[in-house]
Amino acid sequence: MLRTLLLAIALAAPASAAANDWIVSTLGSDDGGKGTVAKPFRTVRHVLERIAKEGDTVMLRGIPGNNVYAECDLRVRVKLTLRSYPGELAHIRCAPGIKDSVVLQLDREASGSTVADLELSGSEYYGVKLNTEWYRGGGEKERGVSHVLLENLRIHDTGRDGIKITPKADHITIRRSEIWNTGAVYPPGTPQDDKNADGIDNVGGSNMVVEDNYIHDIATTGLYFKGGARDVLVQRNRIENAAAGIRVGFDTSPEFFDIDENPRYYEAIGGVVRNNYIRNTIYAGIALHGAKDATVTNNTIVDAARKGQAALFFGLTLQDGDKEAGRPASVNPKIERNLVSQKGGNCVEIRWMITEIESKLAVISALEGSPGTDYNTYYSAGGRCRFVDDRNGRGLLPAMSLDTWRKSESSDLHSIEAPFAIDESTGRLMHAEGASAGRGVIEPPNR
Repeated sequence: MLRTLLLAIALAAPASAAANDWIVSTLGSDDGGKGTVAKPFRTVRHVLERIAKEGDTVMLRGIPGNNVYAECDLRVRVKLTLRSYPGELAHIRCAPGIKDSVVLQLDREASGSTVADLELSGSEYYGVKLNTEWYRGGGEKERGVSHVLLENLRIHDTGRDGIKITPKADHITIRRSEIWNTGAVYPPGTPQDDKNADGIDNVGGSNMVVEDNYIHDIATTGLYFKGGARDVLVQRNRIENAAAGIRVGFDTSPEFFDIDENPRYYEAIGGVVRNNYIRNTIYAGIALHGAKDATVTNNTIVDAARKGQAALFFGLTLQDGDKEAGRPASVNPKIERNLVSQKGGNCVEIRWMITEIESKLAVISALEGSPGTDYNTYYSAGGRCRFVDDRNGRGLLPAMSLDTWRKSESSDLHSIEAPFAIDESTGRLMHAEGASAGRGVIEPPNR
């Protein structure tokens, strides 16, 4: 009897709708199309807003000469896959002059989606934006789109950031993609400090994975994660020709922190940066700002900090000078087995300052305790490497040599300063006198 009843219930229950593949082509029609190869739809917007359901795949034809979709503010609101048709490359291009535009956005309901094998360009703001419904004090913890895969994308000439991740947009994976020419909204000659256009800008998105990407010719930082982002992994990326390479933490306005989880306002917690190749930056190669328990290992940094800061840099975080903010120093870093090749300038620097906050003087330090540097190989073609610790006003003293730094900081005890050469086209180590095998040697993406 029970088996018969269960069978009757199962037969009466409506079957879940099967997932569908929808085809879009610049030669198709939204009115007469059926979403098939023979009769494709014409616009991505039509399919995303009216056709696609959870679990569907939307494929854009990328036929040479007919592969450009002139569309802006496309929005994914269900879990799906958006990609080019196999073997082709479709290009979604949003005109930069369209106010407040973004090429592609994913809302919270799109959690679990994949965006792959596409070229995205233009817009006033971002190539891809991962959205959130989070607001401080909102109660519910999971408020952003999560578990999204962005793979094999070409994102370029965006008004601001290539990829923007907002608070609580967690578990975002970005892999095997190329991001370049951010900051298109800024007129030529705009001062560097007036720009804000990163390759990947993550404010409060935890468990992000960024791997095997080529990020280059970036108006500001190649990538950063801040605002309390936890357990981020950045590995095997090549970053070059940027204002800065990778920042673990940075400087976030207090309203974007979850102070229940992070009462001290750490900018980044537990991040890992390893096996990356960073070349030709105006400022820091790899920087830590208000970072707790960061690990920076086996990276290669070439010709960084050409105008200021250092190849390995401990920076300050002011958090708008808000009296409620924590402005924490970085603490407990592990920075080992990196290769640093400079043409003059600083190899390592720790910042410190006295400033006025809420009409009171405040001492702000970039680091609490040891810098955690060891087993690194340093070289400067323009003279010896410079090591600077500004804490307690020591920046008024001359920069230290490696030997003096080692004694002063009880750090870098096994590090060496020795000439070595890097193949700048690949990031591979060509020669290292005295450097142990494997120290700082990486295999960056050769795109």
